[in-house]
Amino acid sequence: MNPAGVATPWLAGLVRVLLAALLVLLSVRWLDVPLALWVRDNLYTPGPWSRLTSDLPDLLLQVVIATSVLSLFCYRMRHKWRLDEPLSRLVLLNISLAPAAYLVKALAKMVFGRVNTRDWLQEPGLYGFHWFHPSLECQGFPSGHMVVLGALLAAVVRCYPRWRAGCTAVGVLLGGALVATDYHFLSDVLAGAVLGVLVERGVAVLVTRALRSESA
Repeated sequence: MNPAGVATPWLAGLVRVLLAALLVLLSVRWLDVPLALWVRDNLYTPGPWSRLTSDLPDLLLQVVIATSVLSLFCYRMRHKWRLDEPLSRLVLLNISLAPAAYLVKALAKMVFGRVNTRDWLQEPGLYGFHWFHPSLECQGFPSGHMVVLGALLAAVVRCYPRWRAGCTAVGVLLGGALVATDYHFLSDVLAGAVLGVLVERGVAVLVTRALRSESA
């Protein structure tokens, strides 16, 4: 039994998720629109930045495929993997983590149906969530890049805790770039990061249980 006043790990995790959800809601309500307009007026006006970021290729699916294939190749190249080895845990996680995160982000986008930032800037009347509306214009929430990359970075932190600061910096830079190019609202990025971490934790639990049952 836990001492009084000491939260169990699951309760602490639940509190963090609720706080993150609250931050996302606050961003939707008060921060998304002003920040997107500021980016448009100050960063995305005609100039080098707008020309550079106007037609960036979406390589997310390629990243997912490459990560899974490379991890599976590494797994096949070695006869025995041990859960107490960081590299082993990371390889075993990434085989299924990347495609799982990609699937979750696709389903989440279909459910929320939020208009992309750039489409909204062209047609402000489209702003908002269009629930269960799987059109190309309603693919903004959550950010798929943050879901997938957030999950992969969380896996790295799980296996190599000393890299937490570096992985956090990479995640912040990616999220900032998505907002600074008006590809996403701030809340899209925040929600994607949270969802990515949750996907990683779920996959880690399932992979660990499966491996332990095989070795039992």
